[in-house]
Amino acid sequence: MSSGTTPIIPDLKGKRVLVTGGSAGIGKATAFAFDANGCSVAVLGRRLERLDAVASQLKHGVSVVADLTKEEDMKRAVKETIEKLGGLDILVNSGGVGAENMGGKDEAAYISSFKLHVTGNLTLIRAAEEELIKSKGSIVNISSILAIIPAEGFWAYGVAKAAQDKMTKDLAFEFAPKGVRVNALQPAVINTEVYDTTAEAKGVPKADLLAKFAPLHVQNRVAEPEEVAAPIVFLASNAASFITGVTLLVDGGATLGYWFNKAPFLD
Repeated sequence: MSSGTTPIIPDLKGKRVLVTGGSAGIGKATAFAFDANGCSVAVLGRRLERLDAVASQLKHGVSVVADLTKEEDMKRAVKETIEKLGGLDILVNSGGVGAENMGGKDEAAYISSFKLHVTGNLTLIRAAEEELIKSKGSIVNISSILAIIPAEGFWAYGVAKAAQDKMTKDLAFEFAPKGVRVNALQPAVINTEVYDTTAEAKGVPKADLLAKFAPLHVQNRVAEPEEVAAPIVFLASNAASFITGVTLLVDGGATLGYWFNKAPFLD
């Protein structure tokens, strides 16, 4: 299983980066990818111990404790990040999960998911707006293929991600004249700590669980977090200087309908 290669882009050296959800999964891999490019990185999350475990491994890393669902936390987190890093050039919104209370079909599930993935991200972006305009910076939002395909048990999560994608385009349109680019990624199944928890709950080995997801992708495997971090680094850099308002699929061909096209319906 490939882990991908971190692109080294010279213009990123010295950039100041805030990564939400930075203690695990895609966020953690992204923090390491920017660190490899000589960036100063603030990792944001709710658990200080886990954040410090990541930040301590970075050459220029700091921890910022905050809850994405709390407006005052977001404002404080941006202020704290700017104070610790001396400014802000790049914001990566990778925080957010398909939690159990977001899997239902009732109003509470939708409100919970929107608060985390849409209004939470928007509050953080608005708090960082002035600094990002000053630095002519970049924003990368992490969405999901569930924004465009249905999945049982993830209705509220998928709708929130679809709204997040629309927000990405709206903000790209708004910020372009101010020199700030806004893009997003839609990953498929990624080998993150989420599946450790899921496998434990189901009483099966994680490898067996991921093996069931592999055939949903044309490449017949799930991805490693580093394979999502690499395009995040690209989109945030000047290598993507003429790209804004894009939602990039990073899905191993999952949305090509591979499983459907394997069916012998023309026989």
